[in-house]
Amino acid sequence: MNTPTVPERLTLDTLPPSARRVYLELLRYGPLPRTQLAERLGLSAASLTRVTTPLVEAELMLQGAPVPSEVGRPAIPLSVNLTSFALIGLSITHESLVAIATDARATVLDSRTLSLTDLQPNTVLREAGTLIAQLRESLAASHPALPVAAIGVNIGAQIDGGRVVREAPFLEWTNVRAADRLEELTGLPVLIVHDLTSLAEAENWFGAGLEASRFIVVTVGIGTGFALVMDGRVITDENTGFGTITEAIRGADWPDLSGARPLTAEESARAARKVGRLVGTAAAFTMPQAVVISGEGARFLAGNEEELDAGIAEVRHVSASGLDIQLREHDFAFWARGAATAAIQWILGVSDEAAR
Repeated sequence: MNTPTVPERLTLDTLPPSARRVYLELLRYGPLPRTQLAERLGLSAASLTRVTTPLVEAELMLQGAPVPSEVGRPAIPLSVNLTSFALIGLSITHESLVAIATDARATVLDSRTLSLTDLQPNTVLREAGTLIAQLRESLAASHPALPVAAIGVNIGAQIDGGRVVREAPFLEWTNVRAADRLEELTGLPVLIVHDLTSLAEAENWFGAGLEASRFIVVTVGIGTGFALVMDGRVITDENTGFGTITEAIRGADWPDLSGARPLTAEESARAARKVGRLVGTAAAFTMPQAVVISGEGARFLAGNEEELDAGIAEVRHVSASGLDIQLREHDFAFWARGAATAAIQWILGVSDEAAR
């Protein structure tokens, strides 16, 4: 197994705890003035200076120009150096490969897409290797000083240790050593993750999780998915990858949200109400601060927010507060960003475990 090829100074578990906290705070929330950063982390000004000086000297962190303030000394913003490394995120579905290159905050720098006609593992992985090579060549031309540290791959599957695809029903794969093969093809370290888990991680680090420590992600499309984030942590267990939102939960009259055919306005409205009931039921048991809805079927919900809210209201207590519903436009580059986020966590040594 390859290991991430970033300089050792980028592995946060080699940093003192206070330096680690500062780096991660700036990575997730973006540039912050020193005073605000110290307040958020409960550090004195002297402690913050002591912690950040070696990080700035190592070029892991950048110090901006002083910003004049009406009161007191000028504010000096700090930020993570986003040119330290790049990641590649790859989303594998039964229809296509989508590969993206991102910076350290999972901001997409470039992307490539390839339709699949043969789902045999060797064929798919070989084509993925070619797609990644094209992306790296393009990245080298546009960002020559930006090294690629690792590849994150997400698949709708059960994953063993971030290495082996145990079962991928839509691809019809069983016990495929996908990480080993992609490492042979690319020469880069590879982490395989469950697609919905990685999407939830991207939301946790760079999306809904910036405002909410407890939220749920519901995906509707060819399948129906659910992920829970509690106290800033994506909850996973041995059942992750099975697809726990079964037909028995959805109901026999669940609409076809796969996008295989367009829905009429009336069908979209009914579908939105059905999804609302599912979301409302999930919220009743998890009490989220926010709900993120994505997947192929999310586009049928846009413009039908009233029906979505009505479906939620059907199952929630009349006095329950409203839910912060966040619809995400479906795009597999968006899912690939989840794979890149999982790779970021991996190379920085902050993921709870490699993957499930």
